[in-house]
Amino acid sequence: MRAVMAIARKELTSYFFAPMAYIVIAAFLLMNGFIFSVILAALSQPGAFSAQPMLLFFGGTTFFWIFMIVMTPVITMKLGAEERKTGTIETLMTAPVSDLEVVLGKYLGAMALYVAAWLPTVLYAWVLTAYSKVDVGPVISGYLGVLLVGLFFIAIGLFTSLVSKNQVVAAMLCFAILLVLILISILTFLVTDPFWKPILQYVDLWSIMQGFAKGVVDSRSVVYCLSGTALFLALGYQAMQTRRWR
Repeated sequence: MRAVMAIARKELTSYFFAPMAYIVIAAFLLMNGFIFSVILAALSQPGAFSAQPMLLFFGGTTFFWIFMIVMTPVITMKLGAEERKTGTIETLMTAPVSDLEVVLGKYLGAMALYVAAWLPTVLYAWVLTAYSKVDVGPVISGYLGVLLVGLFFIAIGLFTSLVSKNQVVAAMLCFAILLVLILISILTFLVTDPFWKPILQYVDLWSIMQGFAKGVVDSRSVVYCLSGTALFLALGYQAMQTRRWR
């Protein structure tokens, strides 16, 4: 566990020693802040439909998913691809650490940056309390959904970075996988087959986030996100194993 935390600290420090972390967090907060202000402005208009701002903020708009599928590749593309390009991956693989510790350490470092980007948005809910009554339950479950989806997406990004030769390829592959996962939500509305529809509904991330935003913590959604996370971490581990034996 000590080796995992050491690698995680190294990865997190490398983010903040370069402009990437500051650019990612600043751009993310700037765009999210703008969208949140637009949501508040739209809901405050006369005749506007009644809705909780945080419900729309947590996956209720397309912008949420655009941010997610763009931010994730940016955070994860360097985790394995950059070390392979610079040759430092060979040093890491000959160090007294296991492949599993390397994968978990890199994963935790990327997740720390992801959480750091989302953490300031808690202020949005605090601002709302000054003007209206805010139900804390849906806000907490909404952030739980953000965390679970982040766990899943970062695991995908780590896997694509470990199997790619450079950062651009890693980012494009990660973006493509995440886009497919999001597009499944559209298929859920189009498919009427009684066999496929329940399956598509189970993996419909848009509906999953809407459930969390409404305060509904469905065990099936939790299992799906954690299972997807475990799957891609396992694939990342296998990628490290394959590289070691080449």
